[in-house]
Amino acid sequence: MSEFLYKQIKEYLLQLIADNKYVSHYKLPSENQLAVKFNSSRITAKKAYTELQEEGYIYRIQGKGSFINQKKEDTKPQKSADFVCMLLPNIESDFVAALVAGVKTVLRENGYYQLLLIDNDQNLSQTNLIGSLVSLGVKGIIVFPNSFARYSKDLLLLAFNKFPIVFVDRTLHNFDVASVSSDHLAMGKKAVQHLIDRGCKNIGLITMPRDHGNSVSSRISGYEQAHMENNMLIKSSNILYLTKEMPDLKEQIIKYLQANPELDGIVSYGDIIGISVYSAVKSCGIRVPQDLKIIFFDNEYEKYQAIFPFTATCVSQRSEEIGETAASLLISYMKKHSVRNDKILIDCDIIEGESTEKYE
Repeated sequence: MSEFLYKQIKEYLLQLIADNKYVSHYKLPSENQLAVKFNSSRITAKKAYTELQEEGYIYRIQGKGSFINQKKEDTKPQKSADFVCMLLPNIESDFVAALVAGVKTVLRENGYYQLLLIDNDQNLSQTNLIGSLVSLGVKGIIVFPNSFARYSKDLLLLAFNKFPIVFVDRTLHNFDVASVSSDHLAMGKKAVQHLIDRGCKNIGLITMPRDHGNSVSSRISGYEQAHMENNMLIKSSNILYLTKEMPDLKEQIIKYLQANPELDGIVSYGDIIGISVYSAVKSCGIRVPQDLKIIFFDNEYEKYQAIFPFTATCVSQRSEEIGETAASLLISYMKKHSVRNDKILIDCDIIEGESTEKYE
């Protein structure tokens, strides 16, 4: 990945030249100084200087250093369109759509163009697409990982070499890279506390398994912590693990409800699982919220309101804010030519509906 480091060094030097072109005999940083600043080899820095000398931007005096060539008529770097790539596994949810909109707003305000790439991580690894993006001059990358937290080796190598990358929605286990995501632990805790505040004493959880990503795992931990903080016990049978690909989602949920008749509240995963929860509850003749209160993760239910006899209470992510924050963070890395591994958590909101109303 020395190729993109060399390009970063050259861009940095071109900007120095443009900013100081009227300063007489302005001396540029040494190769060693650049190597330290960009965590690169001295050879990489030397390559950038050699090209700048060949292009007439600088002159070099042995033993003294590199200086701006003020005789060159135009020392302003030729600025082409600056693209930032956003990698997505899909654009099927309202969450992703708002996330993309947030990123686009901040990039546009700062003179960058957004390039969307929709593909899974396995294909990215097989096609060497990540390397091609860098070669084409993409300035930074925002990554929305898939649920199974598989990552392209090329992507991880770029992050390791301090190319500007920010992950959204999920952080990486065992890998220190910048990320912006919802506080998923708080989402789990807030969901349970909301049900407790409405009188629920036996609260179940319908969720994807922990290995579907640290966002899911953190929500489960939040569910558990809220019970501990309220001195409530959790029976293992109170938690139902499902995947969206299961052909018998509704049947699995019906069995779960029949096996746990004492439940008076449920925290449910969203998407098709949430729809299946309502369908199963209806089939069992359970009234919402009279018999059972339900709070759903993610505010994705407005489009299904015609089939729901109630408005859904949701734990809503601030998706547009996540996108805006991720874009701002990435821009700061690109402008400073310095990448830190910031971890930013964005709070969530409870959108109250009829599914958790108190019922006398």
